[in-house]
Amino acid sequence: MRIETLSERINNAEQKISKKQATISKKRSLIAKKQQLLKEKGVAEAESPETNLLRWDIEHYTEDISRLEREIASTTVTLDGYRKQLAGLMERESILIRELPEVLKGLQAELVERWDRWDIKRKDKIRADYRELDYKAFSRKYTHADVIFKNKSDEQIHKDNVQSAENLIIDLIYRVRSITGEITDWSDVRASAGTGGFTVLNGLVIGKEGRARVESITAGGYNIQRLHIRVLVHSV
Repeated sequence: MRIETLSERINNAEQKISKKQATISKKRSLIAKKQQLLKEKGVAEAESPETNLLRWDIEHYTEDISRLEREIASTTVTLDGYRKQLAGLMERESILIRELPEVLKGLQAELVERWDRWDIKRKDKIRADYRELDYKAFSRKYTHADVIFKNKSDEQIHKDNVQSAENLIIDLIYRVRSITGEITDWSDVRASAGTGGFTVLNGLVIGKEGRARVESITAGGYNIQRLHIRVLVHSV
């Protein structure tokens, strides 16, 4: 979920709570006025139709207030969840903008480029088979997920791969920081050509609370399997 979407949801939830609080305030004011009218009626009119109607109004408004308070409590829980998600996304954005070293930017860009190329080729193959094979043959060869995938545009594929690459890089940074604390130096981490010419990262990351060694492992990247990369992090 994007920051803009969460911000809009937070704003909507806050407005919903504000409106309900205003409604509660109005209903409490109405209750106070009707209680004053009941008091003015006194004992002599304690069971008159008008008095009974006042009591019914007070009971009805009181029930409304209880319902609105429950709804506010529920929306507040949702709002807190949105705010936590927003804080997490903003931290991710901060990492991507301020903390991402060039060596990780390069890996991220390469992953997106390779994944885009592989996924688009796969999509085109599924589409070709969909046109050429009969239903039974196609169903034996492909899953329901493949059928959904064939309908993706190149733009959707690219967007998904950008997000996947960001997730991989952010996960790596979090794992490194869990060992090193605040990271102070990535300069010893080197990008080099691994199996099949894919970029791998190896080296030492230094932080305020320790040091971590990163080691990359790749798999796939050929016709039958998309490139997978796993970065191991060791405390040293």
